[in-house]
Amino acid sequence: MAKIDVIVCPIDFSECSEFALTYAASMAKTMGARLTLLHVLEPLSGIFPDDSLAVRAELESGLRRERETELQLAVKRCQQGVPELEVRGELVEGVAQAAIAKGAAECGADLIVIGTHGRTGLGHLLLGSVAEKVVRTSTVPVLTVRKPG
Repeated sequence: MAKIDVIVCPIDFSECSEFALTYAASMAKTMGARLTLLHVLEPLSGIFPDDSLAVRAELESGLRRERETELQLAVKRCQQGVPELEVRGELVEGVAQAAIAKGAAECGADLIVIGTHGRTGLGHLLLGSVAEKVVRTSTVPVLTVRKPG
């Protein structure tokens, strides 16, 4: 089995991703790996007409600040009681599945641990699955984690 030195855990701050984060932090601690929490800011373009670029820019700026704060709080939660665990947060922009695969490759990840809602049928068809798309496009092994229940 290959040694795992770097684990990337994409988070969107949902219950599902928080469960995956707990799982990834536990794995990182056990394996002595570094953990990178990756949050993707998807563009708000398409939501606003072209004449409201200033409004969109203001909203994106506020959202970025909010997500950076949440990301740093998640990093601190991972390190609570485990000071030897090396954790960092990274905020990137783009389409989620592509940004996750690219971010993991760029940071030299040996494993991606990502949460999945486990939707099937119409829910899966309508909403798609970022986790599934990451599994299909990543050059890095991916472990999907579904919260029980």
